[in-house]
Amino acid sequence: MCSFWTRYTVCFFLAALSVIAISCASGKHGSGAPATPTSSENAPPTGPDARISISYSRPGDFLSALSVTEYAAAENLLNESGRGPSASIIRFEGGVIVWQIGLQKKLMADLPVFGDHKSYAVSQVIYGKLPRDFVATIPDSGFPQALQPDHYYVFTVTRALGTSSYEAVKVNGDGSLEAYAAEPRAGDSFRLCCDVAADFVVSANAMTGPGNP
Repeated sequence: MCSFWTRYTVCFFLAALSVIAISCASGKHGSGAPATPTSSENAPPTGPDARISISYSRPGDFLSALSVTEYAAAENLLNESGRGPSASIIRFEGGVIVWQIGLQKKLMADLPVFGDHKSYAVSQVIYGKLPRDFVATIPDSGFPQALQPDHYYVFTVTRALGTSSYEAVKVNGDGSLEAYAAEPRAGDSFRLCCDVAADFVVSANAMTGPGNP
């Protein structure tokens, strides 16, 4: 005959096994810790590291917005030549805004037009990384897509005192970047300065030719 302590130990052991079995059965139905997100929307872009430097010519000025427009192809319309460095008129094709950020509205509402706002005078923005006090409006959530090889990107910097600047960037097949100061022209055309490389332009036909589905 089993003693009281022996029966108690057996009962406790069986109860423990029951708890373990219930826990395992619950896990099969998706309970427990959530799985780590694998969507690209929940991870920073893994492509080339594009850094845009921002300068200010007027005291008290600061960054209010920045957008990045992606283009699939480009066409060289004109090469300007003269005594100084040459410039090129480039027309881009297939413009889509892939990243757009701006200073938080509640901060903009509290800021006078003129004043000392050094904390918002961002000197550099890295594609896909939000500066402090800025929010993204495109995409609606998560991170923007990675920069794509043989695509073009125009970075538009808008300052609080009304000035804007543009930089055109090409992502080469090896992941390196070519960047030129740009000035908007009609439509999706920009004047790029200076001494634009001869292989900067990749036409849509070339991208869809043999070996490029």
